[in-house]
Amino acid sequence: MKFFGRLETKTYYPLSELAFKSMKYCVLIAILLVAAPQIGCLPGGALSKADKLAEDKDYHGAIEAYQSVVDTQPGTPVALQAQFAIGTLFIKQMNRPAEGIKAYEAVIAAAPKSDEAAEAHYELGMHHYREKDYKAAQTQFDAIVNNFPQLELSQNAHLMLAKSYEDDQSFEQAAETFDSFANRNPRSKRAALALENKARIQHQHLKDEEEAKRTNQLLVKRYGKIEGAEESVEKAKQVLKDFNATIPEPDDPLATQQGRALAQFEARRERDRPRGSVERSPAMGNANVEIADSGFGISAADVMRNFGGQTGIAGDDQGSYHAAELMIANFFYGDESYRDAGALYFDAITRAEAAKDKIDPYTYLKLSVCYRKVGMHQRAKEVLRKAASRDGKVVEAIINTGRNHYTSENYEQAIETYNSVIGMSRSKDSEIYWLISLAHKKLGEPEKEREVLERSVAANTQNTDALQSLAEVLHYRLKDRKTAAIFQDLVDQKGDSYIGAKTLGDLTYQYGNYVQARARYKAAARIAKRVLDKSESDVEKRELRNQIVYATILAARATYQLNKPEDAQQIIDELAAEYPEHALIPYSRGELALLNGDTETAVAEFKAAIEKDPNSDIPVIALGDYYVSQGYNDDAIALWEGFLTENQYNQNVRRSLKKLKGDAEEPKE
Repeated sequence: MKFFGRLETKTYYPLSELAFKSMKYCVLIAILLVAAPQIGCLPGGALSKADKLAEDKDYHGAIEAYQSVVDTQPGTPVALQAQFAIGTLFIKQMNRPAEGIKAYEAVIAAAPKSDEAAEAHYELGMHHYREKDYKAAQTQFDAIVNNFPQLELSQNAHLMLAKSYEDDQSFEQAAETFDSFANRNPRSKRAALALENKARIQHQHLKDEEEAKRTNQLLVKRYGKIEGAEESVEKAKQVLKDFNATIPEPDDPLATQQGRALAQFEARRERDRPRGSVERSPAMGNANVEIADSGFGISAADVMRNFGGQTGIAGDDQGSYHAAELMIANFFYGDESYRDAGALYFDAITRAEAAKDKIDPYTYLKLSVCYRKVGMHQRAKEVLRKAASRDGKVVEAIINTGRNHYTSENYEQAIETYNSVIGMSRSKDSEIYWLISLAHKKLGEPEKEREVLERSVAANTQNTDALQSLAEVLHYRLKDRKTAAIFQDLVDQKGDSYIGAKTLGDLTYQYGNYVQARARYKAAARIAKRVLDKSESDVEKRELRNQIVYATILAARATYQLNKPEDAQQIIDELAAEYPEHALIPYSRGELALLNGDTETAVAEFKAAIEKDPNSDIPVIALGDYYVSQGYNDDAIALWEGFLTENQYNQNVRRSLKKLKGDAEEPKE
């Protein structure tokens, strides 16, 4: 009775309907029983099966199961997960890193913008980091920072990028990366820790007490009232006490930037509003404009909302909405709030371009700076490249900004600004490199000064300012007076010599200007021929023939680099016909073989050239350099030491040997 009493509280069905329902349930159960064995054949089921095998430590079986998913479901998210799992097993469980790396790289190649690709980049970065291959690790972490800013994983990658720079003893880059993390994640509790690390590196490794002091003051000011940052703030205060420096009052996070900026904005509107007229209702920007993700982790709408809420921070009769955005962005930029400034610059530029309104070239520069300040260097270059292609004044504006930094003695900022436009206007590159050299000169960095001056000359061999500066840094600061004299002769228009032409050929070839390299090497050969026709000394004639052959070989090598292998081969064939017995002819064939990837032939030809003339250092250096490129350092050392036993005064080979052995002492001329 109790049972029926319970039924009274429920809905009653006729017997026939109950029977029908029972039949439906039976049919459903039957279907499930039939389908159950098939579920394991579905991609998700196969993945679960593979996961179970991995959990049971049947790694070979798991990899086969994962590979089956990859093969049967190519291009699907399940296949990406399986491919990722293969990489993890190979590296973390089976100690087969080469295969694991290939698996992760396959994920990235299959879907470069997927979350799985981001995770693959991260695992590759961590693997390289554990192996102390910091450069490779940095490449992977940087890819996440630039291409996956929307993922939480990007924060971890950003911090690992900073740590890998520090462990690689690239302390300037480490400090910059910790700083960019704080700029990119200003609300994160880890931002305070990042600034703490930046200050520590500035003090301990860069020995820059003033900058360390400034960073600690910024930490206290910005995070002194932020919950979770107490430990970093207290450490910063203690450091400032030790420095006997001022400890600033912490900002109120609820009444700092937005309040000050809003007051400035309203004051501007009041000043510019036409007297005696009625202000139009503010209008938000063109709602139909499609705004892409800026990558700053915050939308311009959120910045504007935080800034002024619904109180009318928008366009009015004095200006468009994007003009208001730019004004507010400039405030944030001046306040070093690069994330918020960047989001506004990005939005404003997009809206202005859609409306076909002209944008100040410096706006693109500021957006680029914002990207660099949050660690997104690839985006920074893209912005400037795109802007420069549309408006030639952008490059000039950036150069002028660099000049202003230089005049204000902000040499690091000048270098950073100049570097941002290298490669965007080929006609300007030589000038920009020369300007960079001036900043390095002020910073007392002669090696860096020399390198950028070489790049300047390689970009434009007629840049007499760069040639003169290169001669001076070599003569006065690096004490390489022999090479300095060559460049001084070029400045004084005494460069119509074999050594002058060949030196310029070597320089332009080194930095990839193969057109100029070929021209200079051909000029060197012509000069040697001209002198040969007038020479009466057999010793001098032999040396001149060597110069002609060597310069012609180098011209052929430059020709090959211009994607003209047939022309390069023709040059060598004609040279061999003219000088069939010359010892450098086998060397010439070796050079072309090496460029063509035929290393076996290259090594054989280099050895043949050495056998023909054991006293020539050209094939000896070429063969040794090849050994070094393959990691056969012991073979290179044995080769060069053997050569020096018979040619102890050969400075070219001795210099190569010292460099390989890590001996900083340069040989005396």
